[in-house]
Amino acid sequence: MIKAVLFDFSSTLIHSPAWMALEIRTLPRDAFELLVAQGHITPLGAEQLAQAEGVFRHAREQADAAGRETSHVDDLSSMVAALGLRDQVPLNLVEQTVATLHRQCLPEVTLISGATETLATLQAHHYRISIISNAAYSPFLSWTLERFELLHFFEKILVSADLGVRKPALDIFRIALGQLELAPADAVYVGDDFQKDVAAPKQLGMRAIWFRPDDAAPPPEGQATADAIVGELIQIPDWVDRWSNNRA
Repeated sequence: MIKAVLFDFSSTLIHSPAWMALEIRTLPRDAFELLVAQGHITPLGAEQLAQAEGVFRHAREQADAAGRETSHVDDLSSMVAALGLRDQVPLNLVEQTVATLHRQCLPEVTLISGATETLATLQAHHYRISIISNAAYSPFLSWTLERFELLHFFEKILVSADLGVRKPALDIFRIALGQLELAPADAVYVGDDFQKDVAAPKQLGMRAIWFRPDDAAPPPEGQATADAIVGELIQIPDWVDRWSNNRA
């Protein structure tokens, strides 16, 4: 019997190009520009900025390759150390800077169509709802859900930066299922990325719904198939109900 529906976050429940850019590309430039504007450091030269970006790029590449995760606080701390700026930028200032940059992304976040109605329907049907997401700074997820008055729907928000492991590594799903006290067969995972959100949870025995609003390319031959493919979030409760043994 299906007991829980677990969601990806970005491009599944919300859309935020600025946040995604910060996640994977713009943290070095944005962080040091903010520190300069606040008077904590002098402007970086081109070589210093390139060095910081190299540290960040290496951390992101290593995270993807190893299926492990570092947080933006860790990433910025490493950049600060590499540039010899620890005295000017202590850990508490690193934390403040990361928080400020993420809060600046909040105004441009948009909610994926049908998200509120889908979550309300799943809750009304007595399914447990949680998030498993790759993200380098977990408070952003809670802040965003609070902004859209959705936070109350979620039992847990499980984020790679806190768990130290990222999708498609299976450990993040194992940890999440363990914390939620769920067997794989009890849960459905919903997401837009085939490898991370379909192939990975399917390996553990979870059901997977592939959210494809933009008619993404089909998966490679030989890959696991999604249990359902939907173009709109509001289609999800019907699929989950079909799979739940105590519902018609």
